Amino acid sequence: MTTCVSAHEVSESYSACLEKAAGIIFTMQDCIAAELAVQDKRLNTAYAFLLNAVTEKRKTQLRDVQRKWVAFRDANCAYYDDGSLGQAARLAANECVLTATADRAFELENLRP
Repeated sequence: MTTCVSAHEVSESYSACLEKAAGIIFTMQDCIAAELAVQDKRLNTAYAFLLNAVTEKRKTQLRDVQRKWVAFRDANCAYYDDGSLGQAARLAANECVLTATADRAFELENLRP
């Protein structure tokens, strides 16, 4: 399986985990869950840093944008999870969340003043 997340954005352990999973969906789901925890921590760190580095007005804007981004990510990725398509759809939905989270972390990291 090829991941949509750029190689510089995922941990080496994620790539190794997917390779080791050898296409077994349940094992791949475990890999995605573990990497999502890594990327979510990365996102939260970048978000907290940015909140502390900007003016009060920008903090309010950032909070609003982040809440809307989370809502969009969740709704967008939920669309991938078509129950009639089985576990592959669940895998796609989870990978969507992972990819979006990693991309957003990268984006926030690059907004640092």
